[in-house]
Amino acid sequence: MIRIVERNILDTTKNIICHQVNCKGVMGAGLAKQIKSKYPNVFKDYKRLCENQNVKSGKSGLLGATQFVDVSGNKTIANLFAQDNYGVNKRQTDYDAMELCLKSLNSVVNTDYSKYKGCSIAIPYGIGCRLAGGDWKIVKQMIDNILGDCDVTIYKFN
Repeated sequence: MIRIVERNILDTTKNIICHQVNCKGVMGAGLAKQIKSKYPNVFKDYKRLCENQNVKSGKSGLLGATQFVDVSGNKTIANLFAQDNYGVNKRQTDYDAMELCLKSLNSVVNTDYSKYKGCSIAIPYGIGCRLAGGDWKIVKQMIDNILGDCDVTIYKFN
């Protein structure tokens, strides 16, 4: 079931907080910057993963991947690698990568052997559509199609 609420996603009681990240190791704006400030270990793990991946291949192989970073006993941040680069002059969101990230999320909350089995999910309203320039109609449809059977709350905070 997917519902939309008007609250700050960082105040959620949901188990997994999702946000979109780039593959360059930069959390310089938007929700990513807020997560970096509130949960410094998330940024450290994310930065390390980006550096290791980019050094090995010369380019990022992270596009479409999802990194789960536990921040407390029942709270996890899901870094959705749905954009390669960053910037605001063109669309950065890669819809195919977003689809892979959402499928990964669905898998971990619905797979019996996963430690995240049955976890609730928090997603920011407009994920990948503000600074990264995606189209919310497209992304929302993906969320509905892929995560429709999960416990998902979309957080709209103005």
